[in-house]
Amino acid sequence: IHHDLVAEVRAGVNTRNVAVSADGRVLMVGNTLPHTLVALDAGDLHPLAVIPVADAAGRGSRVSAVYAMPPRGAFVVALKDIKEVWEIPWGEPGRFPVRRIATADHMDDFFFDPDYRRLMGASRDGKRGIVIDMDSGDAVAELDLPGMPHLGSGLTFPHDGRTVMATPHLREPVVSVIDTGSWTTVRRIAMPGPGFFLRGHENSPYVWGDAYMGRENDVIPVIDTRTLEIVRTLRPAPGKLTAHVEFTRDGRHALVSVMEDEGALVVYDADTFTEVARLPMRKPIGKYNVWNKISYSSGTSH
Repeated sequence: IHHDLVAEVRAGVNTRNVAVSADGRVLMVGNTLPHTLVALDAGDLHPLAVIPVADAAGRGSRVSAVYAMPPRGAFVVALKDIKEVWEIPWGEPGRFPVRRIATADHMDDFFFDPDYRRLMGASRDGKRGIVIDMDSGDAVAELDLPGMPHLGSGLTFPHDGRTVMATPHLREPVVSVIDTGSWTTVRRIAMPGPGFFLRGHENSPYVWGDAYMGRENDVIPVIDTRTLEIVRTLRPAPGKLTAHVEFTRDGRHALVSVMEDEGALVVYDADTFTEVARLPMRKPIGKYNVWNKISYSSGTSH
């Protein structure tokens, strides 16, 4: 690894997030400490640029997240300590100009509509979401999302001829379903407890959640996208923390983590909800389908 990269990684021991450009040429790394973004050549990982993260007055900020927006040919950056969203194009060789979008509140948890024209961010007070038009930079709507929505686990799916997005809440036992045309709340689906993850797949009519933040955290609620009702509640390991569903590439199977010392990765038939395999593991936590991520599946967060 290039010695400059080693030095930067050593300085940024809390490196938090990485996104890759759609052409596969640039990695953008966001740091908690130091307050920087680092653009890397995706081929040999040599640094292309180190971008200080600060506002116009020089106040630095931790980077909360970095996302790629392929239709816009740009990265978008969420900041913890500055009321701004940054958009950084990747198409100018060796140059990474920062477009600053001022926001009314700190926004460090993002979700995008399918064509990446609108950005949804959770406000720091945990009571609402803010929708920003990425062309104009204007806030165009507020979302009624009390209870700390976890937009980073949001997803979209068709419902009654329109596209809706669904998000779990970290402090309330609900999943909110939002119309991405009118930005109104279509339904609040009562859940067994506040959840952290939500997953679906284009080839499945079901969305799988969890109750990770609740007392009854051993259940996996399954929601029918056609009715917006819970149609099955699975309990893979009674009494054990169970969460984070991830679909296979074809959507035929759903994988669930039993996050305990004597835990397991449990594989379900995504249509019949029957268990097809159980792989014993010690505290399996996150697992992510690379194909579903890089192909921008509507059933997973990007």
